[in-house]
Amino acid sequence: MKFTIAYTLLFLYVVAAIVFWGYSLRKQNNIVYQLEIEKLELRNIPSHSEIYKQEMFKIEDKKKRRTKQFYGEESTFLFVILLSAGIVYFAYYRQRQVSKLQQNFMLSVTHELKTPIAGIKLNMQTLDKRKLDETTQQKLIKSSVEETNRLNDLCNNILIATQLDDNKKAIYSEDINLVQLIDEQIAEMTNRYPKLEIITDIQSTSYSFNGDKTLWKMVLSNLMENARKYSPNQTPIEISFLQKANKAILSVKDNGVGIPDEEKSRIFDKFYRIGNENTRKSKGTGLGLYIVKKIVTLYKYDISVRNNTPQGSIFEVTFA
Repeated sequence: MKFTIAYTLLFLYVVAAIVFWGYSLRKQNNIVYQLEIEKLELRNIPSHSEIYKQEMFKIEDKKKRRTKQFYGEESTFLFVILLSAGIVYFAYYRQRQVSKLQQNFMLSVTHELKTPIAGIKLNMQTLDKRKLDETTQQKLIKSSVEETNRLNDLCNNILIATQLDDNKKAIYSEDINLVQLIDEQIAEMTNRYPKLEIITDIQSTSYSFNGDKTLWKMVLSNLMENARKYSPNQTPIEISFLQKANKAILSVKDNGVGIPDEEKSRIFDKFYRIGNENTRKSKGTGLGLYIVKKIVTLYKYDISVRNNTPQGSIFEVTFA
């Protein structure tokens, strides 16, 4: 707020100074014009003579050229000031947006870290202080493993996001069977969320390309996790893969609330999450879709999002 007020006052002062400077120069130009006429009058040249007319023409021409010069310089200065002010304010606005997103990220990542740690701690304390039957012990151990996996995923997302940001992530070139990779990730999701229903529509037995398998596992994992996270309970997510012409399309569909059109262009931004950190119900850090976009773009493929019918979203990765 203080910056905005100071910035506005400084901007208005600079603009006022330029306008006043232009006004003063034009005023001085009129004074010079009058002095030159008076000087011409002192030469006692008849006003009807050709010499007088030529001298008057020169005086008026100088005045016009000076006027054009002053207006040109004033306009140029005003344009430069307005352009610079716009760039500075846009940079300031963007910095505020990034700062807000980072603050939301810190709030969400703190919550994301504390929740599984608290769960693991409670499970371990229960196992330590109570004599439980084997079934209950296995249940607590399984819950601890799941929370540990959440922590591992979170750490991986933060690490990969940082590496991709700095372009320091090595891209290993290996042959990846995408259909097999999809099956592996579906099996992992089913094992992690036994109640989650996953509908598959795989219209190809094999599709291979060169890439970093670890990165593409993260693409599939984040897309599936995003679909699960934003889908209501007891509603399935759908994974489809098809090949047509020279393209292959991977689709991940959910039946959630969907994404407003004005938000679609921002959901791949780093730290960005729809809604307010204090009111949104879904968990997350705003890194998943950012990582997906960075990896897909890194390999020069395309990713898009569109509305599902009757509700939800469809994320499509196009391999071409």
